[in-house]
Amino acid sequence: MRRAGNFDITEPLLVFTILGVGFSLAAWLFTLHVRPLDYSVVSPRGELVTVAAWLLPVVAFVTWGLGLLHRYFPSDPEHAVMVLAAKLVVFVIFPAAVMRTHFGYGLPQLVPISARTTHLFTALGMSALLLAFQAVLGRGLRDIASAHVPAATLCYGLPLTFVWLALEAGVVEEFFFRVLLQTRLSVVLKSEWGAVVLTSLTFGLAHAPGIYLRTRLTQEGLQHPSLLMAVGYSVVVVSVAGFFLGALWARTRNFALVVVVHAMGDLLPNLLPTLRSLRLLH
Repeated sequence: MRRAGNFDITEPLLVFTILGVGFSLAAWLFTLHVRPLDYSVVSPRGELVTVAAWLLPVVAFVTWGLGLLHRYFPSDPEHAVMVLAAKLVVFVIFPAAVMRTHFGYGLPQLVPISARTTHLFTALGMSALLLAFQAVLGRGLRDIASAHVPAATLCYGLPLTFVWLALEAGVVEEFFFRVLLQTRLSVVLKSEWGAVVLTSLTFGLAHAPGIYLRTRLTQEGLQHPSLLMAVGYSVVVVSVAGFFLGALWARTRNFALVVVVHAMGDLLPNLLPTLRSLRLLH
């Protein structure tokens, strides 16, 4: 990528070192004494084929569906609400209905949740670590300070943004990629860590068509990327960033835990954009 597109390797090296290695190691340490929740897969190969087949609509939605929503619902907060609703349908509601109808899963079987002390400790520890990381190395706190957000707005804005991110990012991505895809890959491959790697790669590559087809400067800093650059970026940056969440799911099988940690990791950098999209901040 550096030779073909003069790509700066600083970002992927930092992502790999901090998120890929550092946070994955932290996830392992925090779960040393954690007993994972019971999770049985009824028909591993059939379910994996079903989930893999649904990846095509998922990629189509990420690539073109979000653009269509922006065209028909250009103004916030209607646009933000419709995007959230569409993501829940595509990533959660429809796949869950298929799993329930064709494979007989009830909701507790599909998304196990527990408030065990060791699980709570893991969720709090990883959340605190992610918040500290974002506060020190991210720009979220600086942006909040520069925006001079009133204290009263922060009091309700922080919990509201957390709940919003828990749904839009946590529930959506963790349910499809971790609960459905990674769990079934781990059974078929008979390898938890093989499933973590493949799921992370799949998650990253699902973003490649969208990155490639964008015609303006993207948030990833790629201007008019070639297909090779889009795929490469998806692998070396987007995929690696999800390793530690895959590790947490593999070692806890607690859906609520990975949702909370995911939302906490996104909280500071997404506070202002979320409040603005909901028209709660100008």
